[in-house]
Amino acid sequence: MHVRPLKVFTVASVIPEELSFLERLAYNFWWSWNRKAESLFALIDQERWERIRRNPVRLLKETSQERFRQLIADKNYRRLLEEVEQEFDAYLTSPPLVEWEYDGPIAYFCAEYGISECFQNYSGGLGVLAGDHLKTSSDMGIPLVGIGLLYQQGYFHQHVTYNGWQQENFLDYDFSLLPIMPVVVSGGEPLKVQVELPESDVVAQVWEAKVGRVPLYLLDTNIPDNAAHPTYANITDQLYGGTHETRIMQEMVLGIGGVRVLEALGIEPAVIHVNEGHAAFCTLERTRQLAKRYRLSFHEAAEITRAQTCFTTHTPVPAGNEIFSVGLLKKYFSRYVPTLDITWEEFVSLGQANNSSSDEGFSMTILGLRMSTYRNGVSQLHGQVARSMWHSLWHHVPAEEVPIIGITNGVHTLTWVSSDFASLFDKVLGSRWRLHPDDPTVWEAIVEVPDAEIWAVHSRRRQRLLEAVRMHLRIQQGYYDDEHRQRAIAALHPNCLIIGFARRFATYKRSDLLFRNWERLASILRNPSRPVVVLLAGKAHPQDYASKEMMQRILAGIRAMGLENHVIFLEDYDLGIARALVKGVDVWLNTPRRPYEASGTSGMKAALNGVLHCSVLDGWWVEAARSDNGFTIGGTESFASQDEQDLHESESLYQLLENDIIPMFYERDAAGIPRRWVQRMKMAIATLAAEYSSHRMVRQYLDGCYRHAAQLSRSLAERNGLAAKALSQWKTQLPKRWSTLQILALELPNTTYCHVGEPVIVRVVLECGELQPEELLVQVYHGPTSSRGEFISAQATNLSLVKVEGTRATFEGSYTVTESGQHGVTVRILPYHPYVPNPVDLKHVLWAQ
Repeated sequence: MHVRPLKVFTVASVIPEELSFLERLAYNFWWSWNRKAESLFALIDQERWERIRRNPVRLLKETSQERFRQLIADKNYRRLLEEVEQEFDAYLTSPPLVEWEYDGPIAYFCAEYGISECFQNYSGGLGVLAGDHLKTSSDMGIPLVGIGLLYQQGYFHQHVTYNGWQQENFLDYDFSLLPIMPVVVSGGEPLKVQVELPESDVVAQVWEAKVGRVPLYLLDTNIPDNAAHPTYANITDQLYGGTHETRIMQEMVLGIGGVRVLEALGIEPAVIHVNEGHAAFCTLERTRQLAKRYRLSFHEAAEITRAQTCFTTHTPVPAGNEIFSVGLLKKYFSRYVPTLDITWEEFVSLGQANNSSSDEGFSMTILGLRMSTYRNGVSQLHGQVARSMWHSLWHHVPAEEVPIIGITNGVHTLTWVSSDFASLFDKVLGSRWRLHPDDPTVWEAIVEVPDAEIWAVHSRRRQRLLEAVRMHLRIQQGYYDDEHRQRAIAALHPNCLIIGFARRFATYKRSDLLFRNWERLASILRNPSRPVVVLLAGKAHPQDYASKEMMQRILAGIRAMGLENHVIFLEDYDLGIARALVKGVDVWLNTPRRPYEASGTSGMKAALNGVLHCSVLDGWWVEAARSDNGFTIGGTESFASQDEQDLHESESLYQLLENDIIPMFYERDAAGIPRRWVQRMKMAIATLAAEYSSHRMVRQYLDGCYRHAAQLSRSLAERNGLAAKALSQWKTQLPKRWSTLQILALELPNTTYCHVGEPVIVRVVLECGELQPEELLVQVYHGPTSSRGEFISAQATNLSLVKVEGTRATFEGSYTVTESGQHGVTVRILPYHPYVPNPVDLKHVLWAQ
């Protein structure tokens, strides 16, 4: 029998009035990227602060009254407290760095957020990126609100057995000990929303985490209201846990429930940013609300939703793109779809490439792509891969014209820079790097810093890293027995080359590439005159058995080869371990199988601290790599098989280590400084810190997506959605009207030869039929061709309307050939509407035959 209490309440220490600001500060994650603010908590009890994963709320609730009295009596502490309070208030009230001309904020939806290690609401890169996005928006003064789920057990804690097998431990979190607060409505009752599920409505309570000036609202179903349906109560138990049924319920609560939270709070978003497909159901609920408000049909209201929605896809790996079976969809949406006032077939087609196919499944990524106007991948290469991957949705144009752009990820500078380098930057660069880290000119002076000063800062970070690793190993259980633990701790020599290799264990990330040739690796690591230590960390998804087996093979191989002193595994990888590694290792290693790393951000964090990135040319590194700011494994060539690729790139990695990385690191002058290495550290900071800051990333979202989305949706929503209604009707009539369009005459250059720089004149006569000339975008399509007569690359140049006679229209124009060789030219016509930014979204094109 399980007895439940009548009432639950929290017992905590009483914080004296003199220190009351500590409580206010604890409930705003701003402290996590302000070193002075963080030190206020660390000074209370440094050892406990680290042991409880830097959780300020728990620290304050567990601190004795005697310790509070000591802090009150400490004049230096009180002075620091006053300084931080003034700085915090100034931050919250400081003017924005950018202008936002619209009434509502950006609503940012994501399934996970990595803000601090004390708040385990993340699994990896997606969540950490989302956390950095919120922090940066706060810094820049951009009005943004975050929407997510609050997981009772978060992501799992990793335990690795002696034989290298990963086991997952799930711990229940006490939300009263976290830096979050329940949102309350008038009368002091907690805010709750409901979402339709098969058996009944699920109820979700809303919590708020303050991230500087940005509120993050999180939905929690583990509440007494759902006691009659334990399955519903458990929806928000685990991040990425459970079955497909768990996942579809989580994503309904996140998307549908998240939009209802905004409505309940009176927040009318100007823009919706769907960060990965998990949250794409929010576009359905947003459309339902708009249809009800403006008395529009679903399809009419969907025009406003599409206009205001930005969708970011994050992975070219199929498993990362959620697909639900139509049967599962039917089970969970049978109550909700009727509220949309569309047919079941219309609903299913929103998530399918082949429109209402019973065996295709419902893709959350396709839903996100169909219900948005502004779409992006997370690096330039990933944008290219995504355009190819989703070409079937825009099959009427070449893959390079698929409307998915690349906005490369970035990292929050103040979160990821070490305190030592921050002090150096303050001294050398002034304060501007803190406010405008995306300004390349800010970082130019770093190359003038004396080598000895850079090396001294890095050496301090190395020492701190080694201390942190020793501490971690002492508490780590399972893989290390006492003997191996002591040997590993002793092997952490302060002068050895330290390679960091920490990331999620996934087969495409190829954590085993370094370990492909054990004998060769052993000879590299064991050189007594040039020792090398690899710090290895990472988790595999609980259901990804292939990756768990890969981890076990690596860890078993390390032990079999006697390399425990040279390859040290750090269990239960989290933000705390990541922060220590990227600030203190010498080399950051990244070995994904190209082109499956959409972006990657850990190498950006490392480079900010002068750590040299060594990576395959994938993700962000394709754009960033130079001969003087890191190291590159292999090239961009294609291979007949994955095994051939792995063999080639592992050989490249071993050669880099043997011939470049290790010799350069150990090449010292009389002062003991590796001059060539330090020069490369300086160039890493100078060339990468600005370009790969999240300030640059968010500014690109602002200028390339958010402002356009806000303006377009505002125009469509005016006068109760009059323009949206007209646009929907125009689209409905377009197929029939398009069929009346004909090319009557086409005049192309009557020659087989022309000179570079010579204009090529093109003239087209159209029978417009039921269309108006101003509804047509007539283009000459031209570019170099292959030996098979196909375009290698091409560009479109618009032709101008020069004559109208009845339903006939003449368009003329010219373009200039800028390079020699075989060139081709043709003509195409696309439909045009002023409220459709990219005409290819209208899915009609007439190519000249």
